[in-house]
Order: sequence, then structure tokens, then C-alpha cells
Amino acid sequence: MGFTLAALEVFSQNIYTYSPYSRFGIGIIPTHGFSQTRAMGGVSQSVRSPYMINYLNPASYAAQDSMSFTFDFGLESNNSSFSGYDQYLNKVSASSSAGGIHHIAIAFPVSKKIGMAAGIAPYSSVGYRLIRFETDPYILSTIGRIKYEHAGKGGINQLFVGAGYAPFKNFSIGANFIYYFGSLDYNNNIIFPSSSYSYTNASVGSSIMVSDVSFNVGFQYRLFLDEDKNNSLGFGVTVDAGSDINMKYKWLTKLEGSTYVDSLIPHPQSKSKFKLPTGVNSGISYTFKDKLFATAEYYYQDWTKTEAFNTTLQMGKMEAFRLGVEFTPNRSDLKSYLKKISYRAGGFYNKTNLIINSRQIEEYGISLGFGLPFRNNTSFNLSAELGRRGTNENYLIKESFFVLNLGITFHDSPWFFKRKYY
Repeated sequence: MGFTLAALEVFSQNIYTYSPYSRFGIGIIPTHGFSQTRAMGGVSQSVRSPYMINYLNPASYAAQDSMSFTFDFGLESNNSSFSGYDQYLNKVSASSSAGGIHHIAIAFPVSKKIGMAAGIAPYSSVGYRLIRFETDPYILSTIGRIKYEHAGKGGINQLFVGAGYAPFKNFSIGANFIYYFGSLDYNNNIIFPSSSYSYTNASVGSSIMVSDVSFNVGFQYRLFLDEDKNNSLGFGVTVDAGSDINMKYKWLTKLEGSTYVDSLIPHPQSKSKFKLPTGVNSGISYTFKDKLFATAEYYYQDWTKTEAFNTTLQMGKMEAFRLGVEFTPNRSDLKSYLKKISYRAGGFYNKTNLIINSRQIEEYGISLGFGLPFRNNTSFNLSAELGRRGTNENYLIKESFFVLNLGITFHDSPWFFKRKYY
């Protein structure tokens, strides 16, 4: 994919994503967050609630109810369709699906002013399979139609542990300690025609193990606009610290042919670093009573000084614009369950960090979702994202994706209350 698409194949595997754009760098960096915020376009900075976990701004942990415990578990499926051109400039199309467990997280109070959270969630994902064929006339006439396969899978996860503190009313600060880990696995195969007895099929596999730590710091402030506290503005900022991520490389070559004995050739391991740049996320929101919440935010991360370790492509400045809204008619209604449901919607526009064929890859989409409450503020949260990544221009690939995320937020209150039995 240089970046003319050689061939697209239908592919389904238990991986988080499937996209030919995940071939470069650390893979696709998806919309982060859990079901509640994903349903609102991926907003996060001014989102805070005692009944959810917002790990994207650790200042929100201070909103945790002092007598409660929160557990969040999520599943996700990703269905994509692709259109582009093969190496002969013929139009091609394909589809794929992927999915699995998305996140696990917990949150709990330490005191009235301090809350903590911990969990694991994806940071980036790799999943693709591409095929092309030899076009050189001389090689075709002497050897035949050689097949080249390129495949990849894996990704980077983030394990976070953080705390939020409210030093005074309506203001909170927080920080996450983040451990990045995972593997990016790539495989390149050369398959010769069955009539070519003098040549050996070859497979070159590489695995990049990622393991390092970083942190982020967040702030949140709420400004009430009237004496009755029915209207308020919220502000949030998070700074993701830059870090040089440790990487360990492994290579393995496999030779296989009809007149050869199979052999595996391991290569010495090597170590390197990958620069994860500093990122800044900021947002503003408006809240009316406990019914309406509307927010907008902007994210910026400069990848231009980062060298993509598995490609010569230039990296760009990543920018994201997100809008989101949540409306809950009446959370405490005793007659109508429909009025207790939280209805969510949002939209997003992202400039990714990839520049291919002199064009920065963009993605945009809309999202919808619901929060279905049950006892003790436990809820089922569903989000759906419909979006598009890339374009057919400059012989690139246009990818349409549909992402479904189901989260279960278990809220137990009063968690630290000592029960008495008579």
C-alpha cells in the first residue's frame, strides 16, 4: 500500500479493529472512552458524574460518591467496508468485522474530596491483510505470477491508575499513571507459482513488544450562572505527557519449498524507542439542571517529530473536534421509564497523524447512544458510531465503519456503609 491498494480481502478475527490504515506507525488510534462518552462523539474533558468513570480526565474522579463503588465493563464490535483501487487501477471493494472485550475499570472514593480509578483500555490497534501480485514483465515471463501477502495484528493497551482531588468547591485536579503495553505483529509472505521449483516461498515475521510508562494531568471547573444553580458552565483540560516508549523487536524468517526442508531462521532481538508526543485536550460544557448536558472540545497532538518505525511516511499533526449532548427527561420519574433514559448524540472530525500520498488522512462521523438505568444507579450503556476514514482520491482507500459499544456500569451504593441486622 504505497498507497495504491493492491487487493482487499474479507477478514474477520477477534481483534479490536480492521483497517488498512493500521499498517503504519502504532496503528489506528480510535476514539477513546467508554460507552457513555463514545455516544457523545468521544467528548470527555468536562464530563463528570458519580455514576460513571471518565478516565480521559482524571480530575473527574473527585466526583465519585463518597459511599459508592463503580465497576465498568465493555464489549465492542467494529464492522467496516472498503472501496479503492488495485494495482491495476481496477475498482475493488471488501468488508470486514472485528471485536472483543473493550475495557474493564473500577472507581471508588478515598475521602469526601478524593476519588480513585483504575482500569485497562485500548490505546491503538493494528489489523489488516493486503495482497498484491508481481507486475514486472521480465519476472512474469521467467518466474511467473508471484504473490505478496502483508498482514498485521495487535495493538497497544493502556493500564491506568489515577486519583482526583477537589481542593475547593467546584474545582478538581487529577492525574493518571499510565502503563503502555502490547505487541504489534507483522507478517510478509512471498509465494511463488507452483511451477517454479527453483524458488522457495518465504515468510518474514516481526513482532514489536511495547512496554513503558507515562502520565497525564487533568483539571475541571464548574461555574454556576444563577443562584438556583440550574444553569452552569463546565471547563476541562487534560495534558498527556510525552514519552519515549520502549520497543523490543523480534524477527523470524521461514523458508518453505517443494525441494527444500522447512527452516526457521530467528534474528537477534533489538531495542529501540518510539516517541509518543505530548497531547492537549480541552473542552467546555453547558448543563441545565440534571436534564441537559451539551459540550464541545478540541484535541491536539503533534506527531511531526515522531519517526514512524515501520514506514518512511511522514507523520502529521493530529487534531480532533468533538461535539456531544445528553438529555435525560427526569432521572427520578416513578411512572415512565422512558423519561429516566439518558439519550445521547454527538459528532467528531479528526485529522489523523498519517500523511499518505501527500494527503493527511481524515475521519469523521456521528454517534448515538442510550443509558438504560436500573437499581442503585447501575446502567446499561449503548453507543453506535457511524463514520468514514480516508478517501478514494490519489488512489487511496475510503473506509466506512460502524462501531457498536456495549458497557455495563455497576454502581453499588452505599458501598462503605456498615449494615446492621436485628
